[in-house]
Amino acid sequence: MTPPLSESARTLFATAIGEAEQTALLLDSSGAPLAGSYLDQSGRDISAEIGAALSGVSREVSRSMRLLSIGNWTAVVVETDAATIALAPAAEDAVVLLASSLTVPLGFVRRVLSRSVALAINWMRGRA
Repeated sequence: MTPPLSESARTLFATAIGEAEQTALLLDSSGAPLAGSYLDQSGRDISAEIGAALSGVSREVSRSMRLLSIGNWTAVVVETDAATIALAPAAEDAVVLLASSLTVPLGFVRRVLSRSVALAINWMRGRA
């Protein structure tokens, strides 16, 4: 079981997200949540479950980019029937996940993702 996050870790992305229908997580290389939160419709934090499902995603995207010889990855954005999911690498093989309502414009998703990555990297440097 993942220990609960501190209040500062849990609310790390609040300034980047603002009032938009979005949520953000910082996951380590094994998928363990380091910061942020992901609440389901009943208000339960499912960050650990999301992280477990995405464990190793950064390695796989990096591997795919290397095999395709198209450089380092900077972001992956996927639009689904339920949400827009954006992922980007952070420091130390960590990854930032941003989940947005389909009503949030894609350009805004990319901007919030970029701000969230910067927050995550600064937070990780200060935390170490």
